[in-house]
Amino acid sequence: MTYPSDGKTTEMRFFADSMLGKMCRWLRLMGYDVGYATSDMTDDAIIEVCSGENLILITRDRELSIRYRNSVYIKSDMYEDQLHEFIRRFVPDETLYFTRCPLCNGLLKVTDDPEIMEKLPPGVRKMQKRVYVCDNCGKVYWEGSHYTSIRNEIKAIVDGVGEREE
Repeated sequence: MTYPSDGKTTEMRFFADSMLGKMCRWLRLMGYDVGYATSDMTDDAIIEVCSGENLILITRDRELSIRYRNSVYIKSDMYEDQLHEFIRRFVPDETLYFTRCPLCNGLLKVTDDPEIMEKLPPGVRKMQKRVYVCDNCGKVYWEGSHYTSIRNEIKAIVDGVGEREE
């Protein structure tokens, strides 16, 4: 990921609070490494995880953002506006799109493993030469019509940041 103020590529890792589930999934689709707090985690537990793993906290909780210095406070409750707020500070790297599982944050690996391909629906098997498998949860993804829709949505969100700044 590129941090706009210095242009250097870094390995930034994030942790989203439980109020940002939809935003978290979209950030993962854009390639950001984002952990997610369960709804039963206390603020102290969130801070402990973030400080222990040197994570940047993404939160809608103003008090929590003040308590944990390395945090990004998100004002909006609309996920598209939340994404705009975030990517103004942390510009996405298009080469990382679709490299993380939106469900668990695991890395996606390309495969043409016949065992995995055999488990796909027949129509998908015919259309796909390869698929992506999450190295953590094992979920399988492929580039169907939904892929184009998601890619277009990401483009609209990223393009929308520039339009809102003008």
